[in-house]
Amino acid sequence: MPDRCQPRHCRCDQPCVVLQDKDFFLHLEMHMRQEHQPLAGRDHLAFRSAYFPVREVVDGDLCAQYPAMSAAKQQAVAAELDRTPGEVLKKLEDMRNKIL
Repeated sequence: MPDRCQPRHCRCDQPCVVLQDKDFFLHLEMHMRQEHQPLAGRDHLAFRSAYFPVREVVDGDLCAQYPAMSAAKQQAVAAELDRTPGEVLKKLEDMRNKIL
């Protein structure tokens, strides 16, 4: 019998070989935590590291919510990263394709 608490999507670890990719995704996650508030209202970092605190691990689920944000918020986050929204979307798609 499957565990009902498990999400219905695949999770895996994908190491960032290039330092710029690691910095990009860490900064994207940081800006996403500020711009895209959680639905339950809980602190994102406290929720994600409640049982097993980790360092320099990017929450891919949070970064994957970037395309669902409004165009204005996408532009604001992309400007903070010194990129265009299209470049951010392309980077997310490239990382997703590496995993699949």
